[in-house]
Amino acid sequence: MGKYWVLNTATKKYENSFREPLSVFPTIVNAKDRIVFCRRCHRWEYIIRFKDDVLISQCGQPYKGLIVQNGTQLNYGFEMNRIRESYVINVKSQRAEVGKQRLYDNQFILDLEQKQLFKNGKAVFESEDIRGSLCDELTEQILDEMGERYKKQFGLKPTVASKLRGFSVLVGYMLSPFNVNFYRIAQHWGLNPYDREFASLSSGDTPTAENEMFESLGIKPTKSVRKMYQQAPQSVICYAAAKDLGFTDVNILQKAYSPQFYVFLAGNMISFAGGFMTYAVQAGLRQFVHDLLAFTNQKTAWNAIKRTADYFAENPSNEMYVADGINTYAACREALSEQEKKEIMREGFNKYSHDFLVRRADELHTQMEYQCYAAENVTFNIEQKFLALEYKCGPNKKKQKNPKTGEDEYVDVPDEERFCFYVARDSATLKVIGNAMHNCVGWGYSNSVLQRHCTIVYAKYKGKFRICIEVTPTFTIRQSLGACNKPLNDEEMDAYREWCKDKHIQFVKAFGIRLAV
Repeated sequence: MGKYWVLNTATKKYENSFREPLSVFPTIVNAKDRIVFCRRCHRWEYIIRFKDDVLISQCGQPYKGLIVQNGTQLNYGFEMNRIRESYVINVKSQRAEVGKQRLYDNQFILDLEQKQLFKNGKAVFESEDIRGSLCDELTEQILDEMGERYKKQFGLKPTVASKLRGFSVLVGYMLSPFNVNFYRIAQHWGLNPYDREFASLSSGDTPTAENEMFESLGIKPTKSVRKMYQQAPQSVICYAAAKDLGFTDVNILQKAYSPQFYVFLAGNMISFAGGFMTYAVQAGLRQFVHDLLAFTNQKTAWNAIKRTADYFAENPSNEMYVADGINTYAACREALSEQEKKEIMREGFNKYSHDFLVRRADELHTQMEYQCYAAENVTFNIEQKFLALEYKCGPNKKKQKNPKTGEDEYVDVPDEERFCFYVARDSATLKVIGNAMHNCVGWGYSNSVLQRHCTIVYAKYKGKFRICIEVTPTFTIRQSLGACNKPLNDEEMDAYREWCKDKHIQFVKAFGIRLAV
């Protein structure tokens, strides 16, 4: 394989070359106004004719070859090097815009050993970062080389039948060679490309990955379900979620897929792992559907979920009202009357129902004070393996000059200058956390922790409560949020990432999924 790939402006294809690619001079047009920038007259002119790939400007100047829309960023060449188990690819781009020609250079590393993709030294998580970054010709060459590796390993060379292109198909082929579309589904579930178990989890080393995918989701792959999957791969996520919530009507399950419901799931999902689906509002929604089915039919109950999803998709800035409303419902559902539940069903989870539930929960708190905890502080009997989740981020020593001798010396870093993670060991601590972070941990989680349905881990930094994490009995993360249930910010996310790594909790931020497993 040659080192360089150069854009041929005549054929509009990339060709293998032994010379370094140079920027190109395409014909720039504004298709909406049907005008072209004439390089001979140095001005915008009307397009008189465009036929057989030849464009004629107003002054009669013919142009053929590469024609692009004004403001387009195009790749004019690639430099590819194979270093041991990695492909190092420099993508050379330019912005084709009248009066604003700029050149860009991005380096991608496809590490076959670590099964990771890096862009300019940083791991790539967002699919938007790699869209349109690689030509089909170079992609085919790399796929062919990777296929030969798999042939030696499995005895056959996996073929690719997918609409994915460029780095997307390369990463998919790297992680799940026999079913790239499984990789596409796995992205949406939050499977983490950093996880070395990714390939085995997706059955990437067997030709039956698609069947095993359905099995792991708990779906019987009927002919209609397979057709649904082929038409919209992400539809199986919605199908599995509706089934997980308690819906059994086949018509509802097959109609569960909608862009709005998918956006709702993508915004609240944590992970698909080990054949189980978990997302931030799973428990609350399950209880909500269970309560509704006690006095109404599945169709009516599904409409309440649909209204919630529609509200979430139409009002992304109000997503906190949805998730917090669902979890608040779970905390006070036993005290709600059937009429109140019907009201919530008619509304779905939105700002109105959220505010109602918060007021209702506050009333319960005032009236009951969770009687089992009102008289005294309750100590939780937490297992040692959960107490081991405590951690202090960053180095424990720092270098500073001794004011007396002027020499460098190492001193202890005070806890206030580090993100320190602690396990809440009694109900009083939960109340302090809840009051400081303005969340429902203080009054809604004591019973759950006491019965060991969850463990609350919190982090403090510079004397303030910054992170609150709900850990399940199986060491998955149900929620990880900042004050007022806001998503973690940059420094909080860095600390959270370090904590996950140290405690061997797989950190997931894959393709838009924000939480961890």
